[in-house]
Amino acid sequence: MKNKLLQYEQDFFCADFCRDASNLESRLSDSLCEYGCSGRVYDKPAMIAALTSICEDRPILISDFEMQTLCTDVLLVHYKSYHEESRETALRTSIWRKEDDGWKLLFHQGTHCEQKG
Repeated sequence: MKNKLLQYEQDFFCADFCRDASNLESRLSDSLCEYGCSGRVYDKPAMIAALTSICEDRPILISDFEMQTLCTDVLLVHYKSYHEESRETALRTSIWRKEDDGWKLLFHQGTHCEQKG
């Protein structure tokens, strides 16, 4: 399951995946709440609008990906992301919930952090 959710997270950085609103409809919970790195808060319609406007893949690498089971149908993942162009690092946390038609992103938060070194 950990590898599946890692792929799901990576899909949100892929323009081909995001341009197809039906992909997003099936991957995002109707109750979605995201606190973006920008400080903006997104619900499902706002997230779909933002992601479908992506023109090219975002060069974002994921590291330190971890998953924790909160209960049978709820999983927590957290990881670091590194944007290769802007050189920005963020700490990211997602909550995935198993719904009738599969695993859906229920909550996401990205927080910029300083890169040490």
